[in-house]
Amino acid sequence: MFNSLRIRLTLLFVSLTIIPLVIAGTLITLQGYDRLQNESVKSQEHLARQTSISLEAFFSERENELSVLTDVYGLTSLDSVAQKDVLLVLLSKQPAYYELTLAQADGQEAIRLTRGSIVTDSDLTSRENDPLFQRAIETAEVSFSSVHFNEDARDRLITMAIPIEDLFTGTTGYVLIAEIRFQNVEESILRNLDLADGEDVYIVDNTGLVIAHRNPRFVLKETVFDLPESQGRHTGLQGNDIVLAMSKMQLQNQELIVVAEKDYSEATALAFDLAQLATIITVITLLAAIVIVILAVNRVVRPIIQISQVAQAIQGGDYSKRIEMNRKDEIGQFVGAFNSMTHQLQDLISSLEARVSERTREAEEARLKAERADQVKSQFLAATSHELRTPLNAIINFSKFVSKGVLGPVNDKQIEALTKVVQSAKHLLGLINDVLDISKIEAGSLQLFVESNVNLADEIREACATGESLLEGKPIELRQEIDESLPLLTGDKQRIRQILLNLISNASKFTQTGHITVKAHRDGDTVIMVVEDTGPGIPPEEHEAIFETFRQTETGLRQGKGTGLGLPISRRLAEAHGGRLWLESKVNGGSTFYVSLPIQPSHLKPTL
Repeated sequence: MFNSLRIRLTLLFVSLTIIPLVIAGTLITLQGYDRLQNESVKSQEHLARQTSISLEAFFSERENELSVLTDVYGLTSLDSVAQKDVLLVLLSKQPAYYELTLAQADGQEAIRLTRGSIVTDSDLTSRENDPLFQRAIETAEVSFSSVHFNEDARDRLITMAIPIEDLFTGTTGYVLIAEIRFQNVEESILRNLDLADGEDVYIVDNTGLVIAHRNPRFVLKETVFDLPESQGRHTGLQGNDIVLAMSKMQLQNQELIVVAEKDYSEATALAFDLAQLATIITVITLLAAIVIVILAVNRVVRPIIQISQVAQAIQGGDYSKRIEMNRKDEIGQFVGAFNSMTHQLQDLISSLEARVSERTREAEEARLKAERADQVKSQFLAATSHELRTPLNAIINFSKFVSKGVLGPVNDKQIEALTKVVQSAKHLLGLINDVLDISKIEAGSLQLFVESNVNLADEIREACATGESLLEGKPIELRQEIDESLPLLTGDKQRIRQILLNLISNASKFTQTGHITVKAHRDGDTVIMVVEDTGPGIPPEEHEAIFETFRQTETGLRQGKGTGLGLPISRRLAEAHGGRLWLESKVNGGSTFYVSLPIQPSHLKPTL
């Protein structure tokens, strides 16, 4: 699909149109979310601070009420009946109090009034060990206890202790202790807040325990809120996504925290609406852009498609095709140039076809001549080699007969001369055989006499026995390292022996001292034969040249030994068996020739 130029251009232009809109819309939306979140945090911070002020005023009112009783009404100067009546009136008129207690300086309770229950004199106890009472006596200041839950009141309470000074002694004569209900805080403060949708305000202590909430369930279940370290976006009391602010209030030695939160979705509702609007605008813009781009792209792409179709027709061989288009712009100029080039191409190809036809005919004639010449050459070589080998064999045999005295007595000089004749004739016969072999190989007429039980170890020993005669008079040791567990091969044993003899002969020609080692071992499904010598070595640049016919190294040319056919024939015989021949050598470091032959080559079948 994306191979179409129309689709790619459409996607490109639409992307160039829509991507900036998406980026701009996203940035504006994110900025709107951040700004609204910050504004919401400020709003909740103001709400929490106002609630904290109201809470502080609530406790200040309670402290002032109790101070009026002690300072204005002279609570401690009244008799016990009057004291009880005054406190009872306060308890009944002010629902913020759950319990009021007047304790003497020694801690003994003089009066205790509890909402909803009767307290007799026998119920009065000593406050001597009460830490709050002790702190009020010691500091002579108003003190508060920590917030605690009272099962009888079914509410969280905070205890306020107000020391009462004895005007005659100047010491604390009594302590007025009041248990203040947080339910009243909820009723008088939290429920009177004008909260918007999604807003909530509650009070926790410094451990996060909810002590006042518009929903008593959180108080009764002793819900603990994990107070965050900073204001902003967090998880709220009910596990929802909220924007939160806090305000702390200090009650002497106790700290209360007012938490104001607002649902994040409500806080950022405007930004969400803006995001929806941006999405709608983007979609509308995208649709409009697609329509405009398709129209513009079609005007550009349609002539390109026509050009492509004509070009494909020309590629298919129809050079008569032309582009029919009447435009005055750059595309029209291109179409005119394209049609002109097509016409020139048609003329050129017609001319080339005629020339190619003529050259093909000439090449075919040359090929036929070359094949006839090659056939004549092969026939000539075969005939010549046959005509040469017959008299050479006769020369060799008659020379041997004469040297052995079959035709009459001969002296030592005659035997030496006849021996040289035999050696030269054998050398010439070897050259003729090599020429005949390379001729058959190059003509593709080489045939192997394949056997399935070739004993490679025996062939190596016979080749080495023949090679010993080549080393007579030289201080060279011919070594054999043959793995006795070599398997039987499938191949032409005479050709395998010819490969080894060529390599041993080649090593004996150029090695003047040291040793020649012939090795053989199995390597997986192949057998590796190695002929290693201590000769002068071969330069790296000549490693491949020596396997070309009639090519010799500089050392070989200087010594005038060989014809340059032994190694090429050996490599081609190895390849005919499905193997390969290669060497490793360096100057003055000797040479090592490797022959790899498959044990059971799949392409060779026994001849018999």
